[in-house]
Amino acid sequence: MNSINVDDLTLGEVIGEGNNGKVYKAKWHTKDVAVKKIDYYPQNSTEVKELSRANHENIVFLHGTAISNNTLYLVMELVDGGSLEALIYSENPKYEIAHVINWALQIAKGIEYMHKKRLIHRDLKPYHILLCDRHRHLKICEFTYARFLSESMTNNIGTAAYMAPEVFNDQEYTEKCDVYSFAITLWEMLSQKKPYGKNNLQIYEAVLNGERPSLDDIKFPCPQEIKQLLTNCWSADPNERYSMTDIIDVLNKYPIVVEQLSL
Repeated sequence: MNSINVDDLTLGEVIGEGNNGKVYKAKWHTKDVAVKKIDYYPQNSTEVKELSRANHENIVFLHGTAISNNTLYLVMELVDGGSLEALIYSENPKYEIAHVINWALQIAKGIEYMHKKRLIHRDLKPYHILLCDRHRHLKICEFTYARFLSESMTNNIGTAAYMAPEVFNDQEYTEKCDVYSFAITLWEMLSQKKPYGKNNLQIYEAVLNGERPSLDDIKFPCPQEIKQLLTNCWSADPNERYSMTDIIDVLNKYPIVVEQLSL
């Protein structure tokens, strides 16, 4: 990872906002990049540590960091296709079940990579998934809440609609919280609806009462095994949920020719 001189960066328009700072389209010398600006950053920033260790085609790449006046600049690859969330809720989304399976498989591979390194994302959702290559490929971003599995985690962390019951309950939790978030994200791709559509307190009550998004809201002809994947992965019992490797095995049963999927 490079140590970058802040004077070599030219910030442009804001293209996104993470949990702890805005993201700008920028130039690093002549290279187009994305720069996340974090004010008053902690010296042991988890996000920097985890991004610097990540080297996977489905995780946004960190070129390096710059520090100036107690402000941290994360200089990352520019992923130019917008967020998955923006596509889902665009005026006339034209994607089909093949696109969904392709995206889901890539998300699962990226999170599997993290889990094999004993890392948990803890805030997986469509807004934190960036599209590129005419929407055929994607990159997972936003590692503010990422933690090592060896750490004891009971904090109520994440975005309510995607949070597993054990996270809501302040119980100790594992990488299976990402599996739950994956299931909600997959359902959202299939339904083109916001999960629950309620305020945080109502979501909390619904999740703990066992309510889950309705499979009847799925808009595409969907294999029964994919529906079963959803119900398994958002089980209230983390031990009953698939691993990311299990999820990849299921999705690989539906071969997709990625080159034919541009939007």
